[in-house]
Amino acid sequence: MMRKVNVKQTMQRLFLLMLVGTVTLNGCSKDDDTEQPETKSIDVAIGTYQGKLTVWGDLPNTDEDEFFDAVITVTKVDNEHLKVTVKTGEPYSAITEKTIKVRAEEYLGDIYHVIGDLQGSFWYHADTKTVDISTNKQRETDIHYTFEGAKQ
Repeated sequence: MMRKVNVKQTMQRLFLLMLVGTVTLNGCSKDDDTEQPETKSIDVAIGTYQGKLTVWGDLPNTDEDEFFDAVITVTKVDNEHLKVTVKTGEPYSAITEKTIKVRAEEYLGDIYHVIGDLQGSFWYHADTKTVDISTNKQRETDIHYTFEGAKQ
């Protein structure tokens, strides 16, 4: 003798099983709402770099606009800002010091400027330990330049 299947009862039982399973799984899950996301450090970009500096304008005491083996130092101001300065006592030492807002890239570990920062752009490439910097002229006395160099 065959038993007649009641579709309505079967659907109700299936729904009840799914509901119990969902409540059980959610009750056992860890509460992630209280955890803060991990902030990557910008410290990896701190250091001294040597490379090519190109000046877009006039520098006092020199007619040169390209400097090979130029030295730039990157220091940390706070967890969101890096300061870029050049080596003193060089023909290019009149270059304008800049503080650029940056963030750490989550996956590759690169450090890059925040879009819209008026001071310029900064990009530290973690895989090659190199940096690309381009500054913006914000005052009449600023000297606009680009720099590509490797960490020393």
